[in-house]
Amino acid sequence: MWDIGWGLTNACNLDCEFCYSKNVRSQSNEITEISVYKNFVDDNFHLVNSVNYGTGENSLCDNWIEIIRYVNERFPHVIQGLTTNGYLSELCKNNSTAESIVIECLKEVDVSLDFGDKLHHNRFRGNVFVYDWIIQTLSFCKKYKIRTTIVFLGTNKTLEISNIKSLFNLAKKYDTIIRLNLYRPAYGINERSRKFIPDFEVIKNAFEYISDNYKIISLSDPLFSAIFTYGDEPKTDPSGLSSIRILPDGSITPSTYLVSSEFRQSNILEKNILTKLEQGGFKNLIDRSIPKECIGCNYESVCKGGTFDRRYLWYKDFKRKDPYCPYGNGCDTVIRKLKVTTNPDFQSVHNGYLPTLFFSN
Repeated sequence: MWDIGWGLTNACNLDCEFCYSKNVRSQSNEITEISVYKNFVDDNFHLVNSVNYGTGENSLCDNWIEIIRYVNERFPHVIQGLTTNGYLSELCKNNSTAESIVIECLKEVDVSLDFGDKLHHNRFRGNVFVYDWIIQTLSFCKKYKIRTTIVFLGTNKTLEISNIKSLFNLAKKYDTIIRLNLYRPAYGINERSRKFIPDFEVIKNAFEYISDNYKIISLSDPLFSAIFTYGDEPKTDPSGLSSIRILPDGSITPSTYLVSSEFRQSNILEKNILTKLEQGGFKNLIDRSIPKECIGCNYESVCKGGTFDRRYLWYKDFKRKDPYCPYGNGCDTVIRKLKVTTNPDFQSVHNGYLPTLFFSN
């Protein structure tokens, strides 16, 4: 069964300098015919476990409301979620029909909030209203008991302890968990992207602080799960195996972050495309063999070289190990093991869909 990240629109009302999909969205067309989406759903959704709508701001797309209702009616087993910059609250405020469909069909809302401070977040996202939209969306979801996540981008600035504290305070107020996506340089490592790439020591210090003061509930990242935990539940990078990303032009990629042209070889316009992909459609795009430099490492069998997207984005191939691996050939770096608190009630469409990290109060 597939877990899908699906972006129906190129539209976005923010101006985020770090955006990993801006170039692809600006250079590609957008499917606007609702019949194309419905045909894809009818042909393929018996093979789908979950869909999270992201890439662009889907609450700006008229077809999005119709699609989540259609999926809910035809394939009620499919868990539907949304990643939003907060504009969902504006949509629901101005459209009672949309509001009722959202309440009925969405099981999870993922709200992008990078700074607990309003001014910092608005500047970071390039919109003076975005923080207020987020608070209104969190309030809306709490009122209607929709499972909610605050997701923040991991940079050296956002991983400062003071900001982590403020995000957890908001999470406690609105009964939500915290999700961390470490920044990826989707368009290569250059002067612009370097200022967003977090240092390993900053990540390590943030994890240790969270472990000491809050709860780590899941590290869905092969490298970080391997080196920071006891490896009881090794994580596998699902990119192209059980999870995919669909872009607004219908292109299908194996990962949220691997969106350049060489990875966009499939499209929802193809009949029964998910069946074809299950038969190995991405085998020629991702080299899943363990890098030679990882052979003999204590974590070889659980980490397997780390995440595919980081390896490719840093090195333009999959033959090198994860750039965040702290170990040399001797594997002599000491890493403090952190406690992962198992929560039987924890659910998220993102857990197992992509390498990401979950925390709670």
